[in-house]
Amino acid sequence: AVGEKPLEQKLLIGESKQIQQLRESIKKIARSQAPVFITGESGTGKEVVANLIHQLSNRQDGPFIAINCGAISEELMESELFGQAKGFFNGATEHKQGLIQAADGGSLFLDEIAELSMAMQAKLLRAVQEKKIRPFGSDKEIEVDFRIISASHQNLELLVQQGKFRQDLFFRIHVMDLLIAPLRERQKDILILAEHFPRIICAEWRI
Repeated sequence: AVGEKPLEQKLLIGESKQIQQLRESIKKIARSQAPVFITGESGTGKEVVANLIHQLSNRQDGPFIAINCGAISEELMESELFGQAKGFFNGATEHKQGLIQAADGGSLFLDEIAELSMAMQAKLLRAVQEKKIRPFGSDKEIEVDFRIISASHQNLELLVQQGKFRQDLFFRIHVMDLLIAPLRERQKDILILAEHFPRIICAEWRI
């Protein structure tokens, strides 16, 4: 529609210098297929940014699959990410598709990637390198085409130095960088956001 705001202005609310720079960086990054790593404190909108990268990319017609790595137990993580073979457990009557396979043709967003165990990091590294996955309990590999976007509020470089995060995975996911500034550093945006959210709520509730 004439006069309609671009997607990056609709989803990223604010007029601070940091937000304007972030919008420009996202538009450049979206044109690439390279892995993206987003740094930002909890609540800064890392998933919004990841989704925007996906929607502005040539994968926009594919799925956007978001996973919070800190919200899934280590015991369930492998079958959630990679799927599970039919009959591997009693009662498993059909193959369970994993979230990586669900992202085929689109983008996979791994939030709080630092929460993954070292064993899961090794399996993820192979999936990112080879673009193939092996479902839990299966002897067959499945080819998957996905772009990985990951995020953390933690300092991954420090975790690598401490031996808590694999250096080879760090280099694989850390090809392009985005930093989201916290709101306290974007004071110009506070009033804009304070006016924006009530408008959204009123529209939803038709007040």
